[in-house]
Amino acid sequence: MKGLERKKELILQRELEFANALGATVFEKPKVSFWMIMIPILFLYFIYRMQKFKTGRMTFDQDFMVTRRKAAELALEGIETGNRPDIDAIARESGLRDALEKPYASWLRALVEYYTDLLNASGDTFAALVRSSYRTRTEYLLTLNRLGAVEKEFYAVLKGQMTTTEGAADVIATIEEQSGRLRRELAEQIFV
Repeated sequence: MKGLERKKELILQRELEFANALGATVFEKPKVSFWMIMIPILFLYFIYRMQKFKTGRMTFDQDFMVTRRKAAELALEGIETGNRPDIDAIARESGLRDALEKPYASWLRALVEYYTDLLNASGDTFAALVRSSYRTRTEYLLTLNRLGAVEKEFYAVLKGQMTTTEGAADVIATIEEQSGRLRRELAEQIFV
């Protein structure tokens, strides 16, 4: 099953690249100004902000990948064993609030189906797996739009749960908007 493991790594590598690109739109990178050179204490503040930026980006990437890694494992396990994972049970055991279980299960199910398609495809690059599985840009975009729709459903419920977290709605809105843009760009790159 080395081939499947390799494909899984290609998928997760692409998802991590997506997380990095998305994180770049969510987090504002501090910039050096002329005054920082003239007043050294401002440069120390810049260093502090840069560290906070880097830590935030790393945490974002790690958190972003949790569900995707789980979905990739479930897809691989499903192919290897021939058994479909019990997504609803996994969602119940996730520790999420009751209101989030159903949209989380839908999102996880969509990811598992997407990854299963890619794992069953032929190719030794992510782009080759996508072209083998979806054949056309339109078919791939339909799949990406479906992923985006279930993610939005999850985020909509999540926003309702995070009413006391300052800025959460803005961050989620940015993630939703930029995810769509990045996915369209990816489809255009793969299907030139």
